[in-house]
Amino acid sequence: MSDITPHNQEDNQNQQQQETHQTQPIIINQNNNSNSNPIGIAGFIISILAYLLYCIPIVGHLIWILGLILSIIGLFNRPRGLAIAGVVISLIWIIFYVFLIAGLLFFDATTTGLEGL
Repeated sequence: MSDITPHNQEDNQNQQQQETHQTQPIIINQNNNSNSNPIGIAGFIISILAYLLYCIPIVGHLIWILGLILSIIGLFNRPRGLAIAGVVISLIWIIFYVFLIAGLLFFDATTTGLEGL
């Protein structure tokens, strides 16, 4: 009989230990305050990609417009650094494009004006 009693006490202790392990709460920390702006980052990357693909007429322009839109949307979220950079890159692209068109129009005007002489 003495052999049975310690064995039962050990089983009871093992059972209590298992129960305490099973009843402990699991804490998952889901911090929604992340320090990233995925839309601003996407706008920045797409604005840079537009520079690489500017020589493809339709694709380059569509990518540039998409980068500008995403960068402007990203300005409303924090952190704004890459979103501002995406807007600046897109604005530089606009300035480049305006000068390119103005130069082509000026060149066309001068060549048609010289033909009349």
